[in-house]
Amino acid sequence: MNNNRKQINSEEAKAAIKSIKKFENSSLQLAIPSPWFGIAMSIVVGLLVFLIGAGLRDYYFFPIIALPLIIAIHRSKMKVSPRTTTSKKTLIALVGLIGLMFGLIFAGIFVRSLYGTMIGPIICSLIATFTIYWISVSERNEHKNKIDQDIGS
Repeated sequence: MNNNRKQINSEEAKAAIKSIKKFENSSLQLAIPSPWFGIAMSIVVGLLVFLIGAGLRDYYFFPIIALPLIIAIHRSKMKVSPRTTTSKKTLIALVGLIGLMFGLIFAGIFVRSLYGTMIGPIICSLIATFTIYWISVSERNEHKNKIDQDIGS
């Protein structure tokens, strides 16, 4: 019986692992959402909250059409997407975000009907805009922290 085993050089193995890590980190770098995506989404969501709160029904379709267009353009420009699973925490956050948006819409409608001014819908739309922008910034930071942790290890 011929035992032909090739010895693996530990330096070559370390170089291969380092190369794989470098490739993984560059892929994760491409998966980070653009800051403009977060800005566009926050503006459109804020506009939608304002229009609904202000009762301007003739203009609802602009942000409703813009949201899927922005998402589609973002997805077409992404070269990679991280493999993730939906967790309970994500679902709870999504339900909370939807509840917050409905609450802001109703608060805007209430303030508008109570005082007869547009200040309520404007403030509620600004809160919605900054909330969505903050979420997009925290998502980018989470991706960057993951990349930094992978580089450090």
